[in-house]
Amino acid sequence: MLSFFKKKKVKDLVIKCDTDIIHIDDKPLTFPTSYDALTQILGSPSRELKKSNNYIIWDQYGIFCGCTDNDNILSINIYQNKKDKSEYNTKQQFKGKLFLNDDEITNTEFGKIPLGKVAIHRLGSENEIRFGFSIGVNRDYREL
Repeated sequence: MLSFFKKKKVKDLVIKCDTDIIHIDDKPLTFPTSYDALTQILGSPSRELKKSNNYIIWDQYGIFCGCTDNDNILSINIYQNKKDKSEYNTKQQFKGKLFLNDDEITNTEFGKIPLGKVAIHRLGSENEIRFGFSIGVNRDYREL
């Protein structure tokens, strides 16, 4: 079989969260962020939906974000579970690793982890298994 017919293997991402910044595969990302910053880290999106908001989707990584302004993206959503069957969900689940201060966060339950300027939120209701998480602006953060 010729090699150009083989499906390209997608590398699993490593997301490391610190107080005010995250790193995706050792590349820094701050929030709010921009379309250009995300595409420099994740490459071109696999899909974009234009509805009341713009939806940018990287199916191969399980990452999605919605925005009204491509230069003011407040968070990214990472899907780990296919229970949400909407058109906004990614076609693949996130298979990478999420770290908070060098400790891996697994699928155990949490509501919100406020860090500093960045926060990690669960996706899904409190009564069910989390279907992913959102990383972005911590709206509760106040500079001293």
